[in-house]
Amino acid sequence: MNVVILSPHFPPNHINYAKAVKRCGDTALGIGDNPSISDELRQTLDEYVYVPDMMNYDDMIRTFGYLTSKYGKLDRLDSQNEWWLGIESHLRLDFNIYGQKPEQTDINRSKLGMKEVARKANLPVARGCEVESLGQLRNFIKEVGYPIVVKPVVGVGASATYALHNEEELSHCFEYIHGRYICEEFISGDTVTFDGFVDRHGQILFYTSHEYNASVMDCVNDARSMYYFNRIKVDPVLEALGRRCVEAFKVRERFFHIEWFRTKNRTETEEPQYCFLEINVRPPGLYTIDMMNYSADISLYDMWAASFHDQRLYEDTTVKYSVGFAGRRINEHFKHSHEDIMMAFSDSVVMSEPVPGAYADAMGEFFYLVRHKDEQRVLDIIKYIIEVE
Repeated sequence: MNVVILSPHFPPNHINYAKAVKRCGDTALGIGDNPSISDELRQTLDEYVYVPDMMNYDDMIRTFGYLTSKYGKLDRLDSQNEWWLGIESHLRLDFNIYGQKPEQTDINRSKLGMKEVARKANLPVARGCEVESLGQLRNFIKEVGYPIVVKPVVGVGASATYALHNEEELSHCFEYIHGRYICEEFISGDTVTFDGFVDRHGQILFYTSHEYNASVMDCVNDARSMYYFNRIKVDPVLEALGRRCVEAFKVRERFFHIEWFRTKNRTETEEPQYCFLEINVRPPGLYTIDMMNYSADISLYDMWAASFHDQRLYEDTTVKYSVGFAGRRINEHFKHSHEDIMMAFSDSVVMSEPVPGAYADAMGEFFYLVRHKDEQRVLDIIKYIIEVE
């Protein structure tokens, strides 16, 4: 089987996808716009093709034609990256490669398309509409009131996303937004996720849920450090909604990252209430796959590669550990040094290193992964790590 891994800069964990492909006995082919990749990655890949402008679709067509003529039919294509999902889908269509095609990908990437699918599946979803003028935006505000959230119809992460609380913020924000935007009512609550991997038959092989100290939008806009961690036991209400969401969007042989708001101000006797935010039909960001691996002592990289052969690697994918991410920003002054952290928690810190530059805006410039069987212990450690003076 010939597997193409598409990436602009090949983040550190992309080598794990390539290695997993090779462990399955398949051919791993890489395409990227970085002329210089690591020796380890180059030695892992059967071939790496440098394409200076991966947004030039003619160049991508020629590259795929070259790889097809040399290796035969290309069986799988994946970047694991939100930015390239559209190009992937068109290449799959043009080269008859299994996986999501443009019609489905366009829905799964459009905030409006997501809302429509969620509504049809009877998933709780925030009210929203598309706006292209200040008048349309004000009409929506008359309906739902402040605060509201404005973001691109198709966006990557929390880029160009704004929370508006009054007329002054609205006027200021509208100077910087252009084109098609979606306006949503603001849901007050905690950000939680339903993350995992589903095989080609629609069976979820692994799932977990992460909780955040703040939304990525708030961390980016406020330039503050963030943390998140997984729950060892997923709330059954969230699990049921997550499974229904995966089926509604017809996700197959893919990672998924589904974001929800868990509303606040409920009594202890009430069941938690969730509101669908969005689905990303790709892995959670940066090192979250590694976090999930640590949580269950498995390799989701290998699970992904084995799924191409309809193989199930693990009978037991139970989450046994809580794993937390703590990202520190250089603009903040932290109470505890790296030496303090490692001296106190070296038995729980499983990874600590700089964040690759492209991800630092959202995740901070340096991060720690912390693992323990006690969720509260993980939470205490990551709060210690990002505690400011």
